[in-house]
Amino acid sequence: MIEDFFRHRCDIYAHTDTDKPAKYGLPIEAGKSRSYPSTPTTSAAPCYFTYDGEIVPGEANNAYSRAKEVSLPYGTVISEGDKVMDTRFNQEYTAGFPEDVRGKYVFVPLRKVGGQGDM
Repeated sequence: MIEDFFRHRCDIYAHTDTDKPAKYGLPIEAGKSRSYPSTPTTSAAPCYFTYDGEIVPGEANNAYSRAKEVSLPYGTVISEGDKVMDTRFNQEYTAGFPEDVRGKYVFVPLRKVGGQGDM
């Protein structure tokens, strides 16, 4: 069953975009400021992270460098730019554009945010 595939857990934080105020009357190039709530919008969501397989040596331990994508059950609410936290390794990612895969699950590419193995 597809439910057995989602053996990892993640927290999802929905983002909010606000306009940045102009400084000295000049427009700011980015124009938007992204913020996240302090508590997850979706907590302990079932998911499956796919890692790139590269091992990064750390000071105390070795760790996977980064997840490159996450699969979530169909119907999970996630948007491009949301923060995804891998609760096993305490790694933070930014979600790319989510894609529905034949009504079975949602595939989301990830971008690494800070920390060990940042590329």
